[in-house]
Amino acid sequence: MKYKIPLFFLIIISLISFSRIYSTSMVYNFRIAQITKQFQFDQEEDKHSTIIALFFDQIRKKYDGEYQNFLGGFGSLIYNFNDYYIRMDTAFSHITDKQKDILTFSDTETDDILFSFGYNFLKREKNLMTFSGLLGVPTHEIYRLQHTDFGYGQTSLGLQLDGSHSYTENDKNIFLYGARYIGFIPRTAFDIHENRYKFTIGNMGDLFIADKHNWSNQGIEYGYTAKFRFGAKVYPKFDDIIKKTNYIRSNFYIVYKYKFYLGDTSNKLLFYFSYGFDHIPKIYGNKYILTFWASWNVSF
Repeated sequence: MKYKIPLFFLIIISLISFSRIYSTSMVYNFRIAQITKQFQFDQEEDKHSTIIALFFDQIRKKYDGEYQNFLGGFGSLIYNFNDYYIRMDTAFSHITDKQKDILTFSDTETDDILFSFGYNFLKREKNLMTFSGLLGVPTHEIYRLQHTDFGYGQTSLGLQLDGSHSYTENDKNIFLYGARYIGFIPRTAFDIHENRYKFTIGNMGDLFIADKHNWSNQGIEYGYTAKFRFGAKVYPKFDDIIKKTNYIRSNFYIVYKYKFYLGDTSNKLLFYFSYGFDHIPKIYGNKYILTFWASWNVSF
């Protein structure tokens, strides 16, 4: 009898720990059609370097009642030369995870670092198209078998195609579109008992459409992104991690932009709101995802 009570609590603790294993990433989930828009901006302003500083607050409520909050910062460095570009994205976030108002996890983590290399291969009067290669580099181990995670913690390779079509004079109204595919390389992960697993979130794809309207030094953009994550694998078997990793997600967003100059330096302030939800899985997925961010872009 003396072994039954400790064993009972060990089982309960294990179930609680394994029931909340999710991860998110800002560098992968940031809107994918940034590059084509950057070429348009640089073509007009003759600027070659851009620095982006962004602050975000993301609130997630899952179908099972779990609450998550990711509060942090995001940074990008972009350099354009001729019809080519290179870009680096990184981020950090403070994580808060609650179940029925009980704090289950809280910590600050860094995101992966995402490098992008691309070529502007179509550049016509009203159309612009960019092809990119992507390389993701982890900054920490895979923690998602232990607790809620920020950053996927896996090396990735991907391809992206995005473009734009201006359907009025002087680029006042622009249709944006994009598609992206990323594959993640399996890596060793550990659970709370230090058991070893070979794990990958598999593959991720995005489809993106948006409409952009400019007037004077202001602009507004609204759009939709469909996200697909599939092909997750773990060996040996671990809980319901595959069901919790694969998803289909919809996301709607709107952005207000204001452009101004400080001397010869071009600046943009952007204010963003998005609403998203998971179509699948219904048991472990997100009932809603609310994201607020503000950014300051400096081009020189």
